[in-house]
Amino acid sequence: MDSDPIVLTWRAARRLHATAVALVVGLGAPLCALALLCLRDLVAVLPRDEAPTLPFLRLALSLPGRELVLAPGFTMRPAELELAAFLCIAACALTLAGIGWVVARLCFKAQNRAADAVRESVLRAILDAPAGARDEARSLARLVGEVLGRGDRLLAASIVVPAMTLAALLLALGFAGLAAPRLIPTAAIGLAAIGLAYGLVLERARDRQDLRLRSSTRAETNLNDLVRRLPAVRVHGAAALERTRIAARVAAMRTNVARAEARLAYARAPALALAVILPAIAIGTALWRSATPGAPPAPPVDPAALLAATGAFGLAGWLAAICARLWTVRKSVRPRFRDLARLIAMLQGRQAKAARTGLAPPLPRSGILATQGVGAFDPASGERLTGVDVTVAMPSHVAITGSRGSGARVLAAVLAGQIEPTAGAVTYAGADLRGFDAAERARRIAFAAGEAILMEGSLRQNLLYGTEPANAPDDIALIGISRLTGLDGFVYARGLTGRLEPATQPRLAAAIVAARRTMRAALAAKGAERLVEPFDPERYNHQASIGENILFGEPVGGAFAPLRFARHPYLRAVLEAEELVRPLTEIGLSVARSTVEIFADLPNDHPLFDNYSLFQASERGYFEDLVVRLPNAASLRRGAAGQRDRTRLIGLALRYSESRHRFGLIDDAFEQRLVQARRSFARMLPSHLAGAVEFHDPGRVNPAASLEENLLFGRISLGEANAEPRVRALVQRVLADEGLEASVYSLGLDSKVEIQPSTGALADGAINARERVAIELARCLAREPDILVVAVAPDERKVEGVRERLAQLRQARAGRGFIVCLPETGVPDGIEPFDAVIAVENSALAAPPAAAVAEMEPALA
Repeated sequence: MDSDPIVLTWRAARRLHATAVALVVGLGAPLCALALLCLRDLVAVLPRDEAPTLPFLRLALSLPGRELVLAPGFTMRPAELELAAFLCIAACALTLAGIGWVVARLCFKAQNRAADAVRESVLRAILDAPAGARDEARSLARLVGEVLGRGDRLLAASIVVPAMTLAALLLALGFAGLAAPRLIPTAAIGLAAIGLAYGLVLERARDRQDLRLRSSTRAETNLNDLVRRLPAVRVHGAAALERTRIAARVAAMRTNVARAEARLAYARAPALALAVILPAIAIGTALWRSATPGAPPAPPVDPAALLAATGAFGLAGWLAAICARLWTVRKSVRPRFRDLARLIAMLQGRQAKAARTGLAPPLPRSGILATQGVGAFDPASGERLTGVDVTVAMPSHVAITGSRGSGARVLAAVLAGQIEPTAGAVTYAGADLRGFDAAERARRIAFAAGEAILMEGSLRQNLLYGTEPANAPDDIALIGISRLTGLDGFVYARGLTGRLEPATQPRLAAAIVAARRTMRAALAAKGAERLVEPFDPERYNHQASIGENILFGEPVGGAFAPLRFARHPYLRAVLEAEELVRPLTEIGLSVARSTVEIFADLPNDHPLFDNYSLFQASERGYFEDLVVRLPNAASLRRGAAGQRDRTRLIGLALRYSESRHRFGLIDDAFEQRLVQARRSFARMLPSHLAGAVEFHDPGRVNPAASLEENLLFGRISLGEANAEPRVRALVQRVLADEGLEASVYSLGLDSKVEIQPSTGALADGAINARERVAIELARCLAREPDILVVAVAPDERKVEGVRERLAQLRQARAGRGFIVCLPETGVPDGIEPFDAVIAVENSALAAPPAAAVAEMEPALA
């Protein structure tokens, strides 16, 4: 990549820049000249509007003793000249506007091409970077945004603006010559002075701004550091010392800023002087008529021609200022472009490519996979290999045994082509493994190395990551892969918690509504009706909170979100109408008092506090203070502070559930009052809030509720042991009997995996390490590779059914290559013998599998 932004944007879009320059210079400059000539002739009419005829668009040079006519122009009456000049100026203005629009579009396209060239270079460097260049890749990713942001205007206008400035300079000199040839040196010197002065002012203004920004950052850092030391300041009485120390730092920085401001003031002084003296110099030069003895006097300067020359001079000066500003931007951005080009060159230099000519050879389906004196290092884990010679025939099943740190995983990565050897070579069917296309090699030799790195999107997209769309397995095959990797339960659970949209899935919605009756019958047949409390508009649901009972539905959006429900004006109006404000405030105060007492000895980050507390850890101090100063709800303060306390207590009460928290705060009579509030809430709901809640309806699916909740049309009881697994087993059986199991898996595959952009961490509904390992393996199996390499660390494989899972994998990989890392204890008992077992200890082979290879070679032949 070019380190100069101007060279980069020219090479990225030569034709666009050339076309823009041709339009500006070839059409724009003549049109500007024509408009200035029309303006000159209009001004010339003012003192001679009674003349019979006047010249229009006449070009002549006034030389001593004679006049050189360049173009005779047209002779017109003053009225005709005025009309022609006005029409010509209007036509020039409209045409220039059109040319400006076209040139701007061309410049924006060129800017996009240059930015795309930068992104493509960065993307190629990052994608082709070796595993050990992760730090350089991160630096490159951080730098590219700054480079494109700061060089935005430069990539668009760095070619056109200098061309426009050069054309404007020539135009200014030309009009100065038309007014009087002696004005040409004055105009040239004036334009040069303007450019130099403006460039100097811009450079020193940038230095001052950088110092100001650093000063602001330093002040913020000093104050943050002072806040961190405040306890020590108060304990040791060091306020005066801190004030003196910070004042000294501020004074030192202020001295640097003052020096920069003085330099800026010195630079602005000549610019102001030029602004005053240049017009005087121009007029003085125009009035100067002395000549050498014997020579005719210099002809006088026409005021109209001088005005046209001044207009051309102003246009050139304006463009020269813009050009100087772009040059300043180039000076500030070019070091970043150099750093970017240097990093890209560094990454390209670290790309280990085999010496080959032409296209990469096709990857064979079978052959001998061998290493000769291979040494390798994995920067991620710190493991290494030294002098490893391995020969295995593919397709076959090979086990690599070794403890963590022994080098077994590095050997697996080397055989998969994911780690470049630092010594020796890896060959497949006699060809260097690095000589094959990297993407094709990754598809054909799959490598599962542990936890999957997830991306934002659906679970299906994450499972098919790296699989070509044309060869992607369908949902049935994907479910089979999930079962093989132990991910089926996870997918099914996400499907049960998923939401379905009746408008896009009407058949599934109707089937779920019909299956509700089957579900109730299944519960009754098992004597488990009590395990699910149905949603009944006329009854209080003990498995839901007070707020959920009033809402009797699922909130949509943030209007009635649980943490904001108590603050909504409509809910407060309903509570006021039903006289529930005081009772809910008392319940909230009781809940706060009990919660504070129960969790008094537990820290904020304790799991019990997270699971069972009705308020967040950040609110703990507030409620502890509140229960101390409020003996009862009648003691609430008046005014805004009291309203805030009341709202917080009502919000606490709305999150209270008797079956979950068991404080004994709700009786049957109060339940009936809450049911009545439910009716009022639904009956009086304003039309603009109709879409903020989806009410439970036995005759339809609630799109805001989960699939499981829609099927049960109720909540699982929290008051009986093992209620949840028993109900879930019945749910799974009913869905299978109704033929809806595939739909549940499909909803699970469609569930979203949300990534926080700032940190890259998973959002709510996080996927644990075991599931990520399964997702990584499923990604590899979905591609149906010729060779599957599984290099999962031993502690990542301590799950139930390791033996059965390994046997299933080997059965699925029958007739195809399979390499797996096993613990140092070796192959589990009861497993069919592997074709070869490679033991790795202390970064070297413990026992080469020569005998196994010798046995396989005749069969392979």
